[in-house]
Amino acid sequence: MALFAPEGPGGDPGGGAARAEGSGRDAAGNGSTQGRSRQPGQTVRVVDTLPLSALTAPALARALGSGVGVAAAVAASVLFALGSVMQHAVASGGVTHRGLDLRRLVRSRTWLVGQGATVVGTGLQILALGLAPIALVQPVLAAGLVVALGIRAVRDHRVPSASDLLGAACTFAGLAVFLITARPVRGAPDRLPGPTTVLVAVLVAVLLVVLALRAGRDKRGALACGSAAGIDIAIATVLIAAALKIFERHGFRHALTSSALWGAVIVAVAAELACQQAFSRGELAWSLPPLSVLDPLVAVAAARLLLGERLEPGHAALWLPAAGLAAVGVVLLARSRQTGRQPRPTVVRARRPAQRAP
Repeated sequence: MALFAPEGPGGDPGGGAARAEGSGRDAAGNGSTQGRSRQPGQTVRVVDTLPLSALTAPALARALGSGVGVAAAVAASVLFALGSVMQHAVASGGVTHRGLDLRRLVRSRTWLVGQGATVVGTGLQILALGLAPIALVQPVLAAGLVVALGIRAVRDHRVPSASDLLGAACTFAGLAVFLITARPVRGAPDRLPGPTTVLVAVLVAVLLVVLALRAGRDKRGALACGSAAGIDIAIATVLIAAALKIFERHGFRHALTSSALWGAVIVAVAAELACQQAFSRGELAWSLPPLSVLDPLVAVAAARLLLGERLEPGHAALWLPAAGLAAVGVVLLARSRQTGRQPRPTVVRARRPAQRAP
């Protein structure tokens, strides 16, 4: 794109009102002097040349990065769903009178595969956080609950109910409207939480897990541990995003020694402990709804407070109801009861003692 300014007879770009500053309206408004009458003896000189690609390249790069980030978040949500179902199947049967038997979990191949899926999903989530805002990544992860529903339906040999389908429709519709209208924007590169803020976040996360573990070993305990896990995952996500920003600005060494990275590690361990306790204390219908809803809600709020990320304020009348609709859909999906065929109990008959011959 070229900017032009009329030149006077003596080569002076002034020519009265023909100075570059005075002709800014013609330059910016019309972009060219072709087709316009000019004074006798006046020539046209190129003042500045700016390729059109220079204006669109940053926007295209951001859009491409966000697209790849969303794709990575979708893949992570599928792996998280698979890992949750597999780990719950083992953890729910690994409870003794002393509590959750961690040795039994480690010896289970199903639990290890589920844990591996969670680890790979975490790697994809970190990749997504490096390319897209938290307010774009975390809501997408909540859609993995639809995948968990499908896996559970296949495992239990049942067809999804009307409530399941309604929940899936609400989740997808709410997320679609939210992602289109909210338009999340990443915060400033220099907006980072300090060591004191990180320490407070870690203490809050650990305290929540400690309190949740004292809530009992029934459905209330599953609800409390699921809530603590959702909040801790959100805090760990924000701290990971902060560590990624440090890596982008200062390099690997500064990121490796940052308080944000090690705070994220501690909170992630606490979140994993809360998840396993939630799975062992009740059905997924009690642990997954608070985890899936609180994770994106707390993450978006914490990212706004600590990293400066923001949503489009002018469209709040659209994305706020959309977020609520998606939350309702998540609750409907997670509260779905298992009404399929239950496995028949195995009956073990006692063996009669052998009678001696007279």
